Amino acid sequence: MKAKEIWVMERDGVARAGEPVRVSVPFARGEAPEESGVRLLGPDGKGCPVQLDVLSRWHDSSVKWLLCDFLASVPAAGKGVYRLVAGEAAPPPAPGISIVPGEGSWTVDTGVARFTVDARKLRPFAAVTARGARCLADSGGVCELILPDGARHPALVESAAPECGGPLRATLALAGRFDGIAKALFFCRLHFHADRSYVGIDFTLHNPCAATHPGGIWDLGDPGSLLFSELSLQLPFPPDWKPMLEVAAEPGEVVRIAGEKGADLSIRQESSGGRRCLSPNHRTAQGPSYASGRGYLLKNGERVLKEGDRATPSFWCGFGERGIGVVLPCFWQEFPKEISAGADLLKVSVFPAGSPALHELQGGEQKTTQIRVDFDCLPRELEWMNRPLLAVAAPEAVLDAAVLPDLPPPEGGDDLVDRYLSSPQELAEKREEIDEYGWRHYGEVYADHEAVYHQGEDPFISHYNNQYDLCAGLYRKFLATGEPGWGELAGDLARHVLDIDIYHTDGDREEYNGGLFWHTEHYISAGLATHRTFSREHLERKDPRFYGGGPAAEHCYTTGLLLHYWLTGDTRFRDAVVSLADWCYRSLSGVPSLLAVLKKTRSYLSLLHLRRGAPFPRYPLSRGTGNALNAALDAFRACGDRRFLARAEELIGGSIHPDDDVDARNLLQPEVAWSYSVLLNSVLKFLDLKMELEECDGGFAFARDALLTYARWMAKNEYTYLQRPERLEYPNETWAAQELRKSVVLYGAARHAQNEARDAFLAKARELADAAVVDLSRFSTSRCTRPLALMLQNGWVVPALSTVQLHDIAVAAHGRGEGAPIPRLGVASVSARVLSELAVALRETSLKRELSWLRARL
Repeated sequence: MKAKEIWVMERDGVARAGEPVRVSVPFARGEAPEESGVRLLGPDGKGCPVQLDVLSRWHDSSVKWLLCDFLASVPAAGKGVYRLVAGEAAPPPAPGISIVPGEGSWTVDTGVARFTVDARKLRPFAAVTARGARCLADSGGVCELILPDGARHPALVESAAPECGGPLRATLALAGRFDGIAKALFFCRLHFHADRSYVGIDFTLHNPCAATHPGGIWDLGDPGSLLFSELSLQLPFPPDWKPMLEVAAEPGEVVRIAGEKGADLSIRQESSGGRRCLSPNHRTAQGPSYASGRGYLLKNGERVLKEGDRATPSFWCGFGERGIGVVLPCFWQEFPKEISAGADLLKVSVFPAGSPALHELQGGEQKTTQIRVDFDCLPRELEWMNRPLLAVAAPEAVLDAAVLPDLPPPEGGDDLVDRYLSSPQELAEKREEIDEYGWRHYGEVYADHEAVYHQGEDPFISHYNNQYDLCAGLYRKFLATGEPGWGELAGDLARHVLDIDIYHTDGDREEYNGGLFWHTEHYISAGLATHRTFSREHLERKDPRFYGGGPAAEHCYTTGLLLHYWLTGDTRFRDAVVSLADWCYRSLSGVPSLLAVLKKTRSYLSLLHLRRGAPFPRYPLSRGTGNALNAALDAFRACGDRRFLARAEELIGGSIHPDDDVDARNLLQPEVAWSYSVLLNSVLKFLDLKMELEECDGGFAFARDALLTYARWMAKNEYTYLQRPERLEYPNETWAAQELRKSVVLYGAARHAQNEARDAFLAKARELADAAVVDLSRFSTSRCTRPLALMLQNGWVVPALSTVQLHDIAVAAHGRGEGAPIPRLGVASVSARVLSELAVALRETSLKRELSWLRARL
């Protein structure tokens, strides 16, 4: 086994010692048969204790992605290089972490602290002791949600179970509801570390109800929303404590007071503190702006001690030299937030009281907040929680593992996107244009390409919602370069997508439930729709006949979420990939309902009247089918369920065929047919997966032959869309960036072609890529988000084509693929389709499903 380097980096010029880090490292097939044969060496070459968990395996059961937890030390402004090598791992410190269930509670012992976690009521801690001393009052903590009428609702735990466990790190997961509120569920993950009194809390508030979205409008103020005034976690001090309170609002700016009766210390972030903190991005259903215009206020009672723009506070409540400390890692970015303490308790306000408007969690929306608490610490020991060490597998280790075939060049290579972005910070700065901050918006990337035609002084509000899987592109760049900024952008976006862009409900239409919302409407400000596409305000500019709707298969991106799971081990993202794959297929194929089939029959008859004799595939040759296929492949990689491979073959066979008359598919009209290359790109991924599994079977042969049929047509007929601008509604930079995907398809097809066709495919791929590079250079708007996303996804093909040699192309064993041809529109084909769908509906429907389908449309 070749040594795998892990880079551990700090970014503040401060030496760090013994801090917990988590990193995932990829391995080549067969390289690490068992994780037990892997050990970790520190920068000094000595063995380090490490906790190892396998996240993914190759087909031969060898390790593919290995999650590593260990304690790292890094010099100031430096980089610690750790190495995974073959050998027996160093033993972890005894006794490690103990998690024991009890009658109504769980006990977690880390060696230096003992936590009692209530399994009936979310406090979450009923008691905490550290070094033998109590850290909380006998009553334990309190977590409650306060409604606009002042009613206080406690959180009731309905399930509690260890989510992961080991000698160095363990997680206890709690789930439940707020008593008496149907619209308020919670998920709480408690992360414990050996020999630590530190706990990481990931708290998710979830509204499981559906939005009513009348007429396809998804505005704030919908009856399905949850309105509330406060959500907080309170940690009461033991009665004998007379704490000193200390807060560092920004690095080096410390305020310290005695916590006496009638006196308290608080820090509150009301807005981002940025130059556009009063942006219309923060409108609410109750008023023009969520923020009041301030950044943060540090107060003693009502007396303002300090005000500033962006706080990164560490808050400490001491009894003697040591005490309780708390940090909210995204304090200013996910405003509003508040931390306060007095003589009796420490209060963490995830959604603080006293905001200019009520907090509104839309139907199917959720929000996860990170809270970091150390129950026995010195003030200076809190600093690392705001800016933890970042660990990443060295780019060479990622490249050697060959787990991702489409990585961009390493740092210093000729990556197309580097011509338009000097650094990841330049992309992050786009947030400032519309103040893409606050708990609902942070992590999102501004869709500035939609503002090209905007006129006026107010910023144009448009949200990207991960179109073309920008998250995956950012993670590939991170893995290829090891540059922390790319990973931070990708992680922020992944967390935003999981909470805000996915529709977390099962109470709406089946084709909407669990889906991913589109980017907001083209060239129209988002209005009150937030990240949900359609606002009633759009009716002033948009034809009502082409208006409204919800999540759909054309907007389903899963690879970035899968990469996030592989890099972090957070199982929520693995589960999201699987759930999105099921939703996307259901959205594309239709609900198995008799009423739904009758509705589709009407559309088939209309299509028969208009286009008799045209191809009549079960699934369209479009990005919707391509996204569903890609999601099925990602879901298989995430969970190993072979039903997703079977579904992938069904999608391919229902949309293309080796004997297709490609000219009849009308692919030369870009406005209606451009996205066929999305499907073909996903077919390539299917072939790569089948080759990885060593399954060059009939399904593989069919997909390969169909791909080659379309690649031959592309090599002969395709052109760069900007050559014929009269065919385009908006002949802009995005059309140039789309050419890169065509090149990827042709480059991939060359791997499966014989010599003559292979050369033609590569020549056409170079022609289209060269034209894309030239056309992108002509537009100043090539620096906008959408073309950058396309470059991050497909730009790797440009240097690949410039260096490819014939021996780099692996030609698969050739054989004929068999499958039913795509039918033509006619009475017989329509009748067969309707009968087939009726048979499925009769088998899978129920009275409940039929009533639900009808109710959702009345």
